[in-house]
Amino acid sequence: MRNTVLIITMALMTFGILSCGRKAAEAPAEIAWLHNIDSARVVAAEEDKPIMIDFMAEWCPPCQQMEKTTFLHREVIAGSQDFIPVRIDVDDLPEVAVKYNGNARKYGGVGIPNMLFIDSQDQRLRHKIGYRDGEQLLAVMDSVLTEYRQR
Repeated sequence: MRNTVLIITMALMTFGILSCGRKAAEAPAEIAWLHNIDSARVVAAEEDKPIMIDFMAEWCPPCQQMEKTTFLHREVIAGSQDFIPVRIDVDDLPEVAVKYNGNARKYGGVGIPNMLFIDSQDQRLRHKIGYRDGEQLLAVMDSVLTEYRQR
């Protein structure tokens, strides 16, 4: 009886470990950010997906927090595959940040972190300013996708 329990326990543990390994291999470990909006528009048109732009800066504490939490949220990473994700550092590409109203307040913009959702033709779908945790960003992403697919 004791051997049977041990064998069943080991089998369940082995199955659990193997199935976790398969799931981890299927899901990406991180968001596959692009860093060029022009390239993103081309890919978005080819794949018929909306573009999700993260305007951020290295010195921005809420941006750093989103990097450590929100963008590592398993469901956010999985959901990002329904978008063409683009990350724009407002210090590195100030002209892009100005064009899309994604600048930090210190540069006269609306503030960062700043998430802009557009289509391949630059039509604005949604614009959210400020920190969002994983669940909050997922809700925005779901609503953008619903709207995008109904067009």
